[in-house]
Amino acid sequence: MDNLTAKIIELSAGVYVIPATTNVGVIVNEISSSNGSSVEVYLIDSGCTEIDGEYVLDVLKAFFEQQGLSFTVKAIITTHGHADHCGAHNFLHEETGCELWAAKHEQGAMETPIIQGTVLWGGYPPHEMRTLFFMPSPTYLNRFLTKDDVIELSGGRKISFIELNGHSYETLGVIISGKNDHKVIFPGDNIFPRNEIINHWIPLILNPVEYMDSLDKLCAIENVEWCIPSHGDFLKRNINEAAELNKIAIISTRTCILDSLKTKKRLTAEEIVKYVADKNDMQLSLSQYALVSSTVKSYIAVMHDAREIKMEVSDNRLYFSLPVQK
Repeated sequence: MDNLTAKIIELSAGVYVIPATTNVGVIVNEISSSNGSSVEVYLIDSGCTEIDGEYVLDVLKAFFEQQGLSFTVKAIITTHGHADHCGAHNFLHEETGCELWAAKHEQGAMETPIIQGTVLWGGYPPHEMRTLFFMPSPTYLNRFLTKDDVIELSGGRKISFIELNGHSYETLGVIISGKNDHKVIFPGDNIFPRNEIINHWIPLILNPVEYMDSLDKLCAIENVEWCIPSHGDFLKRNINEAAELNKIAIISTRTCILDSLKTKKRLTAEEIVKYVADKNDMQLSLSQYALVSSTVKSYIAVMHDAREIKMEVSDNRLYFSLPVQK
């Protein structure tokens, strides 16, 4: 395989990443074998489609062949159940016999993928949203992971987990700690690097308040050598800078929603989405509209719960407005 060093990058001893549209983590665990040198591999996420799975497997085969090692894929650790993170699970499971692991609350969307499109659309989704990007083949889990699980590795290393809520139902960040306690973190989509957040200023978020809390949790982790967001550039000891930019994006969207409600006495959700998209110079496709609309509605719900926004049904329409100041 040409230019293999660019296709699988070492982050620390036994921890690698395969850069792709969705970055895939590779954790190597040395095991004793009567047949000679052998390793088992834990993957973190798999990509969106079978093509991504084929690429990951080709990279692994070339990498270990170059070192004269045989390998098995022990399990795929899923940060969360969105299609671009688990769409290649089934292919890799069938090819390698690996197990599929995720947090329990991600199970529903992984086993019944139409849930994702239904949540984004607000009802049965049209065919444009029943594609592999939104609706991969069902994935059946072998193990439920929790924040309390610890997986011991060779060389005194370990895998642990951290709950990172806000983007999906139950994202688990994956932390690999070395003997010196230096850490590599795979946080899923609960932080975006500068290049991603600038290009996608309104990323898909289920709960912006919980997302902000998760950013603080990531920043509180000590001895972080690398943080590998699922999309875009890697973060080397600079989580705080990226986290602040993510927070600015969230505050900006919240402010934009409030500003929209200052333009008229009341607005529908569609009118608020249009205002937010226009102010951010976005020309939305159908899929982008679904993602942004779902995210804006999540902001509205959280802001309504905090009594920053009032909602009412009038003339068979749902309207939103600012509370009357007393």
